[in-house]
Amino acid sequence: MSDNILELLAPRSVAILGASDNPIKAGGRPIDYMRRYGFAGHVYPVNPKRAQIQGLQAYPELAALPDAPDVVVVSVAGPEVEQAIDQCLAVKARAAVIYSSGFAELGEAGAAQQRRLVERARAGGLRLFGPNTQGVANFRDGAILHFSTMINEEAGQDGPVAIVSQSGAGSSIVYGGLRRKGIGVRYMVATGNEADITAAEVLRAVAADPDIRVLLLYIESLKDPAVLAQAARVAHQRDIPILTVKAGRTQAGQLTASSHTGALAGEDTLADAFLRQHGIQRVADFRELVEYSQVFIGGQRPRGRKVVAISNSGATCVLAADAAEDQGLALCQFEGDGQAALKAVLPSFVSARNPIDMTTALLGQPHIYGQTLEVVAAQRQADMICVGFPIGGEGYDFADFSAQTGRFALASGVPVAVSANQEWVAQAFRAQGVPVFDSERAAMRALGMLARHVDVNAAALAEPAALPPVFAKDEAGDSVSLDEVASLAALAQAGLPVVQHRLCRSADDVRHALRELGAPVVAKGVSSDITHKSELGLVRLGLADEAQALAAFHDLDRVLRGLSASQGIQYGGVLLARQQRGAFELAVGAHIDDVYGPVVMVGQGGVLVEAIDDVQFLVAPFNATQAREAIGRLRIARAFGALRGMEAVDVDALAQMLVRLGDWMVQAQGQVRSVDANPVMVSRAGVAPVLVDAVVIRAGETS
Repeated sequence: MSDNILELLAPRSVAILGASDNPIKAGGRPIDYMRRYGFAGHVYPVNPKRAQIQGLQAYPELAALPDAPDVVVVSVAGPEVEQAIDQCLAVKARAAVIYSSGFAELGEAGAAQQRRLVERARAGGLRLFGPNTQGVANFRDGAILHFSTMINEEAGQDGPVAIVSQSGAGSSIVYGGLRRKGIGVRYMVATGNEADITAAEVLRAVAADPDIRVLLLYIESLKDPAVLAQAARVAHQRDIPILTVKAGRTQAGQLTASSHTGALAGEDTLADAFLRQHGIQRVADFRELVEYSQVFIGGQRPRGRKVVAISNSGATCVLAADAAEDQGLALCQFEGDGQAALKAVLPSFVSARNPIDMTTALLGQPHIYGQTLEVVAAQRQADMICVGFPIGGEGYDFADFSAQTGRFALASGVPVAVSANQEWVAQAFRAQGVPVFDSERAAMRALGMLARHVDVNAAALAEPAALPPVFAKDEAGDSVSLDEVASLAALAQAGLPVVQHRLCRSADDVRHALRELGAPVVAKGVSSDITHKSELGLVRLGLADEAQALAAFHDLDRVLRGLSASQGIQYGGVLLARQQRGAFELAVGAHIDDVYGPVVMVGQGGVLVEAIDDVQFLVAPFNATQAREAIGRLRIARAFGALRGMEAVDVDALAQMLVRLGDWMVQAQGQVRSVDANPVMVSRAGVAPVLVDAVVIRAGETS
């Protein structure tokens, strides 16, 4: 079976099953496109009803071809696809691009038919794109096996961008947007139902193409996160960004995604966590994929996060300054020699401070624009430049301004983003390879994304994100809930800090426990059948001495034995634990997700954890840096620092606890299904966090 997707995207010969003489029909478009775009390989139309198709010799079946095609385009009715795959296997084709629909996107019957296709194909070493795909295209080689009408509207041109999309229409939308901006595209791949080849596989392959500078991805579901993580590694090694739209943010969106592609979209918060951990920047929609790809294409990279804003409008300067702060960028300030150098080129009525508001100076003295850029470059204080031309008209020489900007970016390596509201102004800058946006905010966001890419890429190279584990998930097996004593013991063995405690089944046990633990203590009824003990009155707090502890023990013991006799509740005794106090109560948890595998959660704890909804997720395994970053994104984390004479929380210890939990979930190979630790007491002054309550659910015994 061929695993080299790049070779499949650059075939030497292509056959079209269901070929049409009409270049408007799906079976006719790839023939027309390949002929128009100079495909140098063999094109074999297959149609038993015609001797010639679009000027090429036609063949009645694949078996009649003079040689085995690398790729077969399957453009036949759904019921005929299985027979078509058998023909592909018989002639030993390497891949098939299946346009046909009517498979998993229609329900279980279609999904079963789709599985049969894959079983047949894999047995014979045939790779499949689709079904239900608009196809694949390679504009460098003219191997355009995609039936999008957008290729007729916007002429293809090879370029540094690869588009990979589960949606055929989505691939066309992004392609059209890039071409309207004058940006060339090398690959446009729609993966459709992904019966075999997935978007992640394609992305991993095209990331290795040395001419690709930007990867654009649209997904509705993620079938193989480990492969996407590998693609991200390749991209980091080559310093190329992956910009992604992950659709299905809401429940309604997820249902739509399911009916559209036959796949179930994963939980959106987990997608966010996964993409973030692997340095993949997420954007909102197709338009943003197009817009923000511009800033990465030229190859300029900022050294830091300092930006200079230049405009002929005071309002644009103010808006740019606001946007810079929103993106975590800093306006660099020129002092001393730098300020003197600026004053030397700027008119006296233009202030030599950042943002640089040139007002009307550019009308009479257009040369000062280029001189200002030269001064900024010479001072080596600016990491990026945002230029705003909200209005341009007679008297403004934008041919000159844009040429100066393009030369400056190439010579200095300093990234530049321009905001312009008039299309003719934007076109002037695009012609010089300068990225242009329709607002100051968008331009500054693009620079912010570029700065984040540099930071994330450096971090990924220094400490590569771990690849997700791959292990068989027990989807149908029973689960076993451990009682609190067993749960705490399991977590302690995993290296997590658990509260000191003792299990008591008699008054003597209580006395021994008090001598070891000291007072005050907490008493809890123990049963693997009871998760929420407080709801049944099985928790006693603040037991200050032996008398109170014994009274609580006898009370809880009586209640538990009564529940055991009347309801069959498992009796586990009474737990006595040191009463732990902390500055904060957090919740820490973990579970096995169907898509992402082991996932760890951290957030505000207590009984209102669901209502407060201040949580972050990490996909295991992860490192301490990623854990600290997740903790820092919590709203409550703003209170973790040293405040009003109070010492800070030991965030490093909390991060290490999360790492150990994630590693344990990975090592358990799916045998631990979930962990719920709430509350986790977090203190200041370097005191380590402590788990004071936990429930661990394991996979049950298989028969």
